[in-house]
Amino acid sequence: MNNQTRSLRLYIFFILYFLINSQVFSQGTWYNGNLKGIEDLSFKFNVRGMDDEVWEKRVFSFIELRLLEHGIEFVDDQMPKMVVDVSILDSRIEKTSTFLVMFSVYNYSISEEDYYRSMADTLITRKLMTSKVYSQELIGQTSSSKIHKDVEKSINKILSTYLDHWYRDNPLKQF
Repeated sequence: MNNQTRSLRLYIFFILYFLINSQVFSQGTWYNGNLKGIEDLSFKFNVRGMDDEVWEKRVFSFIELRLLEHGIEFVDDQMPKMVVDVSILDSRIEKTSTFLVMFSVYNYSISEEDYYRSMADTLITRKLMTSKVYSQELIGQTSSSKIHKDVEKSINKILSTYLDHWYRDNPLKQF
């Protein structure tokens, strides 16, 4: 086993360790209400580990159309920002290939201390930060021949979860 394969396995181990511990020790859903009022957002799609521009464009179009059918549109250079990161370790030598799909929504926020200070001063603070308001991750293993299809299924599953949470925060959008 060469050093690159060993380091990739170590990287995947740390990601799995982090994801498992974050699920075990989490206190519940931290994002309830964070998606309220989000209708237009900018979008970034990152794929690492695979150079297939046709597949990337097809997945990008699928995500865009899936969100568009629910009234969520992509715009340029605006917050909130949706980022979909796909990391693929396609092993043609071993039986299994690994992938990680991370789906995040970022928006401007303000610290609680600055918020209350601005309320007391009746001034709007300019100390806005960018914060992650929503996040879902999915890691999987599959064969090299099915990697594209299984990544697409994972993205579809995460999109369905996101839309479910979005409708919980925006219930009037269902009608």
